[in-house]
Amino acid sequence: MGKTIREFATEFSTDIKQVQNKVDYIRRKNKQFGKLNKLGAREFSPAEIQYLKEVLNLTEKPTELSTELSSEQNRYLEQIAEYKEQIKTLNRLLENQQILTKQAQDQNQNLLLENVEIKKELNEEKNKSFWSKIFKKRDII
Repeated sequence: MGKTIREFATEFSTDIKQVQNKVDYIRRKNKQFGKLNKLGAREFSPAEIQYLKEVLNLTEKPTELSTELSSEQNRYLEQIAEYKEQIKTLNRLLENQQILTKQAQDQNQNLLLENVEIKKELNEEKNKSFWSKIFKKRDII
């Protein structure tokens, strides 16, 4: 139904004691301000809440607060978008680096295999006798 003093103060970020004092002051003038609920807490109707907002000069605070939150939220959303773009760029660079690393590893492996083959050939030449080196068979094409 209505709002209690605590709910009202929480919603408009004001001191509960300040709201209680203002309600007490209003009740001294007008005995019928707010109704007690079953738990004994005073609840206010929407018209009474509007009157309290005017008396306490709280009419602009919720909209100011929402615009502040909205601007903060927009700023955070922009930062998140920037971070997402940076992450995409870093992922692309990482993929490129991984491709280059793989190519370098393959090239090193090929060079290593060629080196091993050359060493085998040199070893074979070394192990041949003097006469076999001199009279090496030559293929006639």
